[in-house]
Amino acid sequence: MIIKLLPGNPCNAALVSFSREEFFKLGLSESEITLQCRKTRLLLKNIFALLHETAGFDRDGNYVLVKCRPLNNGGCRFLIEFTDQPSGRLFYFHQADDLLDAVNRLSGEIVPALEITRSGDAYQIYIPSGAGLTERELAVLNEYAM
Repeated sequence: MIIKLLPGNPCNAALVSFSREEFFKLGLSESEITLQCRKTRLLLKNIFALLHETAGFDRDGNYVLVKCRPLNNGGCRFLIEFTDQPSGRLFYFHQADDLLDAVNRLSGEIVPALEITRSGDAYQIYIPSGAGLTERELAVLNEYAM
């Protein structure tokens, strides 16, 4: 993996490149780079953690733009840009029971701000950026969400 911080004031973007061999070792192929793939989500989580540790980049509840491009040699390059625009949070649930259990453990103050929808076989909760989600509520949602 090669990380290149892009110039700017302040610097808020990085190029992260993987060779074909590195992707193979991670158990990924270029066709699996989607947010529906658990390995891709784990890879992005690790990239964000590494960028935070090495360059001080932090999502802080803001939008992060991620673009992915295949390389000619079979690898892949991610362009990651950290913004200062507040982002809401989206949680997916396989079953309605998981969704209801999570909602029942949230405080009554945040429940009116929730937007609950169904997409195919999954349920979604969208929480707007100004809803004031506490660390405990975030842990509850992460526990029940997929």
